[in-house]
Amino acid sequence: MLVAATAQLTLAQAGGKGAFSILKLPANARASAWGGSSPAYKNADASFLIINPAQLGPAAHKTVVSNFNTQFPGVWSGNAAYAMQYKDKGYFGAAVSFIDYGSMKAYDEGGNEQGVVTANETAVTLAWAKPIDERISFGMSVKGVYSVLAGFVANGAAIDAGAVYTSEDSVFSAAMVFRNAGFQFQHYLNGSREGMPFQAELGLNFKPKHMPFRFNIVAHDLQQPDLTYNQYLQGNVLDLSGKTVASKPAGFGEKVMRHMSFGTELVLGKGMGILVGYNHQRRKELAPEALTRVTGYSWGLYVKLGKFHLTYSSAAYFPGYNMNMFSFSARLSDFQKKSASSQP
Repeated sequence: MLVAATAQLTLAQAGGKGAFSILKLPANARASAWGGSSPAYKNADASFLIINPAQLGPAAHKTVVSNFNTQFPGVWSGNAAYAMQYKDKGYFGAAVSFIDYGSMKAYDEGGNEQGVVTANETAVTLAWAKPIDERISFGMSVKGVYSVLAGFVANGAAIDAGAVYTSEDSVFSAAMVFRNAGFQFQHYLNGSREGMPFQAELGLNFKPKHMPFRFNIVAHDLQQPDLTYNQYLQGNVLDLSGKTVASKPAGFGEKVMRHMSFGTELVLGKGMGILVGYNHQRRKELAPEALTRVTGYSWGLYVKLGKFHLTYSSAAYFPGYNMNMFSFSARLSDFQKKSASSQP
């Protein structure tokens, strides 16, 4: 009920709008390689609780993970997460995320230099999940976020709620999640209170038997049916007769595709995989018409080295600028020494 109530306040927020950009970043390298999100994939990576708290489960028990992301020159982001099971109360997890925009010179209205300013954001997430039955898990999380932009401070709080269904043979999973439903408590000085970047997502993840491929399909930003915007802008392009060329309206198929991201993994055994993804909205919003190249596409590599799980991803946001992300995870119990009674 709390999600439904707060969602009404943020229903008008489209993807790319709302305060606190940190709440919209990919949680880990695998999600980034698959187009930005993966709410239905349950595995041994505690940072998936940032995407969907219901993804916490036995695979993530006592796992610790850190993610580092080179956004663009001078901009860094990342997170660290840990998850564990506590008796029969369910699975609990925590994550701390950050984004550092670096330092930059400040100027007044007259163009006079005013020194150097910094900008950064931090978010703390506490999550809980519990199986409803053998097939369905439910989870919730609360998060606090703090932002500093050149000395101006804002903070807020939000909740996530989601559910994951897993088939009996674990080949197929489906998920629904509502993310970032909440309020901005303190707004930037002399500014107005902004809405939170509320999102509603559906996800599917499946690996057909006897095939070395895993597929990930996500429908994102479902809280706003129409994610197109360029067709409503006043264009400055003129034809040969001097008349303004109107933007071509997006059809039904295009509006549906704006919500979709696709990913696949070529599974090369238990310890290696090649990841590929595509985000249609990203390509349409960020790719220049004259030079689209691979904008919207992403790829990655997963490798298990001993007790460590390493994942790298590279996502094209603009021609010549890729977001590179590294994920490192391990299960702490794998490093514990066996008791004497368990020795052969």
